[in-house]
Amino acid sequence: MRRAARGAAFAAAAACAWPRHEPSWLAGVVPALSPFNAWVTAAAGAGGLFLLGALVPAVLSVVWPRAFCRWLCPVGTCQDAMAGWVPRRGWVGRVPRVGLGIVAVAVGAALAGYPLFGWLDPLVLFNAAFGAARRQLELRDWLAAAGLPALLLLAFLAPGLWCGRLCPLGAVQDLLRVPFRLRALDAAARRSESAALGRRAFLGLGLGAGYRLALYPARADGPPSAIRPPASEGEARFTRLCTRCGACVRSCPSGIIRFGGTGAGWAGVLAPEIAFDNGYCPPSCTQCGQVCPSGAIPRFTQKNKHRRPMGEARVDENHCLLSFSRECGACVGACPYGALDMAWDSENMTSRIVVDAARCTGCGCCEYVCPASPKAMRIHA
Repeated sequence: MRRAARGAAFAAAAACAWPRHEPSWLAGVVPALSPFNAWVTAAAGAGGLFLLGALVPAVLSVVWPRAFCRWLCPVGTCQDAMAGWVPRRGWVGRVPRVGLGIVAVAVGAALAGYPLFGWLDPLVLFNAAFGAARRQLELRDWLAAAGLPALLLLAFLAPGLWCGRLCPLGAVQDLLRVPFRLRALDAAARRSESAALGRRAFLGLGLGAGYRLALYPARADGPPSAIRPPASEGEARFTRLCTRCGACVRSCPSGIIRFGGTGAGWAGVLAPEIAFDNGYCPPSCTQCGQVCPSGAIPRFTQKNKHRRPMGEARVDENHCLLSFSRECGACVGACPYGALDMAWDSENMTSRIVVDAARCTGCGCCEYVCPASPKAMRIHA
């Protein structure tokens, strides 16, 4: 019975995580089932789909200890399959339960405004591994997909270490059972256990808040160094709420969202960014906002999609074909917002492209259709 349930749950998770465009909301289902990330994003003042999807494993864990891990977790199923080939290691049982510390530090940092360790959630790692399944894999895609194979290797080398000692999702399920566990103890043991949990929570929350305040002091949100998905509310908020689950990468029908590199700094590593090599962001598309489980990309409509422009188009006249007296204007005709026009430059006796910054949303259509090589039209964050 248990094997059948785990097999069905794994197949369902893989079907949801597998790259597709329709229905788009499936891309965010697997990471949205995580109570760990629900706690972290809620502490940071967001939440999105996490707050709803996480109710299922949370309720199950209250009724049955680690019910989600034992019956439904796709990563747990993979871990057990790998662990079945090797004997148990005696030293694993002596390893401290680091997962509880990870949860406390992550929530403490989130309360101070900068969530940590969301990418350590096993459901996020599972989803990201499928998000990297693209025709042309770059280094960043391999890095995004490396989390799940790393967990499988760990299960082979030290069976039970991740699930029993390190996993923050499992630790959250244990914490949900604390009231029931304390009730079964006598008064003295209950006081001792409560005091120990309180000390760990205080230390973890303090470490998380201290990390955030020391390394990311409160300051005004500076200009982004990478183009982020539409409706994202500032670089700092986006990079701290994004769990790198890859849901937006897979669901984008234009294929313009990709895992980010180090160009935006270490805080933005693997955070989704936009490149217009293969398309642009059409005015009617809202899919990335529908699938983001953490609130890094808030849900938006066509009407409020560009309340914060993704960027601004700029013309490099050194590469523009008009500067060489060649006929063009492809960008002017393609712009869906009417933000581009041609003006006559009487001094140089040639036409040039003029950008209306009030209308430009940074959708990337002009950059995509620009025939110049290198591109004369570029979107800048």
